Amino acid sequence: MFKPILFLSFLFSTLSIYSQNQNIAQRLGYPADAKLLIIHADDLGVAHSQNRATFEQLKSGPVNSASIMVPCPWFQEVVANAQKNQSLDLGLHLTLTSEWKYYKWAPISSKDSVSSLLDDNGYFFPEVPEFVTHAKTEEVEAEMRNQIKKAYRSGIDVTHLDAHMGAAVSTADFAGAYMKLGKEFNLPVLLDARVFAMDNPLIKSLLDEKTIIIDHIYTILPEQFLKGSRSYYSDLLNNLPSGLNCLLIHLAFDDSEMQGITIDHPEWGAAWRQADFDFFNSPECAQLIKENNIILVTWRELRDKIVRSE
Repeated sequence: MFKPILFLSFLFSTLSIYSQNQNIAQRLGYPADAKLLIIHADDLGVAHSQNRATFEQLKSGPVNSASIMVPCPWFQEVVANAQKNQSLDLGLHLTLTSEWKYYKWAPISSKDSVSSLLDDNGYFFPEVPEFVTHAKTEEVEAEMRNQIKKAYRSGIDVTHLDAHMGAAVSTADFAGAYMKLGKEFNLPVLLDARVFAMDNPLIKSLLDEKTIIIDHIYTILPEQFLKGSRSYYSDLLNNLPSGLNCLLIHLAFDDSEMQGITIDHPEWGAAWRQADFDFFNSPECAQLIKENNIILVTWRELRDKIVRSE
């Protein structure tokens, strides 16, 4: 997940080199004032329940993009599904933290090569502040690169990169490494306008006419979930602004597997993920998208028509 959640638009008119972000819709072949939306499911690979719910939505519902956590236990099931469904829009949820109480994962790099990323038990740190305190930038970059390489070796047609819990963009140095990998593999990376304020020469050198900047990134927060996820998502779709929008959701079933994984962690837990699945599987969701003239776009479109354009 990428936090904080709703970001303000940046005054791109003062940055002429990046003026293409004002007409990204046109670059994709849509009207300049189009409401573009990526409905993006995080956390593929965490669990069988997560995979089942997400692939069901990718194949039948308005959810049109997802990202994979390569170090997680159910990664190979994702690989098998991806190989059968080559057209799916699958990116990588670059993973540098392991947040659940009993259910853990570790770097895929050799532990001696990324020791700054490990807690006392040899797993990723559970929270971003701990990760930031200990992690070395060169080891962060090495682990992210190894996750990308493993996905490619597994036959996944990677469409983009994003950041689990925002860890990969939690400092300017980490964000620079994250963007560098996007350039290295010719992939769009999930960014919003805050990137312009980051004091890092590497970042400034990487920003160009092919950099994708999301105008608005949304996801439901705990206080909003308590008021009702259906109300939150309905209001969002009814008031979606023009521009390139990305909605981050989490799909799984409220079953014993997810209940065990998310024990003592109701935020983004099993019931939360079932509620996301239920809304985006509903006729109401499809009708709201239609009524509000929302155009669903994918990271694959952004990759192929902008990032990899000649």
